[in-house]
Amino acid sequence: MNSTKQRLQVCLARLREFHEVHTELVERQDLLNRPWEEDFLHWVSDGEHSYLHGHLAPPADNRRHSVTRNGWCPALARSSRLGR
Repeated sequence: MNSTKQRLQVCLARLREFHEVHTELVERQDLLNRPWEEDFLHWVSDGEHSYLHGHLAPPADNRRHSVTRNGWCPALARSSRLGR
């Protein structure tokens, strides 16, 4: 019985992890499809420092703009690939 319970817990943990990764990828694709949102003010972190990015106030529609729930920003990703 204990073995079955442990396997179920492992299975559920892997499903949660899959869901988190899938959600992050969907949010990244959504941001790539809406490049104008990069201009909305948002906080980004490069791992060492956090700074404000963008120059327009985001709309008050209670939706996340410009970054994923994990803080990924398309502009920051581009600049890190270019070595800036």
